[in-house]
Amino acid sequence: MKKMTLFKVLVVLVLCVVGVGFYRGWFVLSSHGGDGGNKVEVNLTVDPDKAKEDAQAMETKVRGLTGNAAEETPSSSAEDGVKLNDE
Repeated sequence: MKKMTLFKVLVVLVLCVVGVGFYRGWFVLSSHGGDGGNKVEVNLTVDPDKAKEDAQAMETKVRGLTGNAAEETPSSSAEDGVKLNDE
C-alpha cells in the first residue's frame, strides 16, 4: 500500500513540474501539418537555459528573503555587549 501512495505522489510531482515547465516556457509543443496528407509532425522543444535562468532567479529571491530574516533575528547576548556576572 505504501508503494502505491509513493507512486501517486511521484506522478503528481511530475505533473506539477511539467505544468510549471509549460507555463514558464521550459517546454514548447509545436505541430506542422503534412502536405495534404494525414501526417502531422509534433515537436517538443526543451529550453534548459530558460529553466536555469528561472532557477537562478528563484535562488536569488530565496537568498534575499533568508538574508533579511537573518538580519531581523536578535543576536546573541555576547555580541550585544552584555557582560556575564563572572567577567
